[in-house]
Amino acid sequence: MHNLKEIVLCSKINFKKWIITPRMYVILAIIIIFGYYTFSDIPKIAAYLEVNATPWVFPFFMTHPTMFIIFGSLTTMLYCNAPFADGHMPFLVIRIGRYDWIIGQVLYIYLSSFVYTSCFFLISIFMLLPRIEFTTDWGQLLYAISKSPSEIMEQTGVALNFMPYEELLDILTPIQATILSFTMFWLVTAFIGVLICCFNIVIEEMVGIVAAAIFTGIAYFSAFLGTISLGKWIYYLSPISWSSISYLDWHGTGSMPSPTYAIICLLIAIALLSIISVVVFCKRDLEIHKGEF
Repeated sequence: MHNLKEIVLCSKINFKKWIITPRMYVILAIIIIFGYYTFSDIPKIAAYLEVNATPWVFPFFMTHPTMFIIFGSLTTMLYCNAPFADGHMPFLVIRIGRYDWIIGQVLYIYLSSFVYTSCFFLISIFMLLPRIEFTTDWGQLLYAISKSPSEIMEQTGVALNFMPYEELLDILTPIQATILSFTMFWLVTAFIGVLICCFNIVIEEMVGIVAAAIFTGIAYFSAFLGTISLGKWIYYLSPISWSSISYLDWHGTGSMPSPTYAIICLLIAIALLSIISVVVFCKRDLEIHKGEF
């Protein structure tokens, strides 16, 4: 029976390396920059309308298709060197074995994708300060923006960089939308992580980055030329698009992926890619790479 404590140790070591890895500080800085770009004008609009903003803006963070490029590229940067076979690897493998080590790396991807998603979520709330009010409803501000965004922009002179859809405000409660958005963002992040890890192990290093870039490109293409030339069915082939609940089918028309379809497909893909990564890694020769984590 494999030692859970040793598996968790491998993941914990990866998290500790964040402190000494410059790439992690760059990623955090970019998250803050784009959180500021997307939500920093909300307090200005709230002040103009003399209302407070509610904290439920995260579900609409990925409404603009350009965010797929940013999200995909940033997540690829986070997991570019998966399965993280750096100079510490041989010592850990000798101590705990191949199987526990690679399981620890996969577990790290799952946990780090949760932390990564949490950073985006917390930044979205932080950018609303000081005009924020914690309530269990959407609030007047989001409804006002969803009903007449052009009028709001004209009156306030502020460019809206996110768009709350009135349809989603009517269908979902804020808590439902936020939980679902967080879950989809987390699952898509984990998918990208295990995708890179799997391709880097099965084929060779850096191929995983190419695979992630292809899926990122498909998401951006789907939001523009893809739907025009091929129709909305292309979203069925674009898992990165599912990171935004705005690109899911809420009416059961079948023209786009439903939330249930998206969640099931992501869970299956994550499981399969994880299993392939573990099996192939345990059968191949070890490859050690020097450099940063």
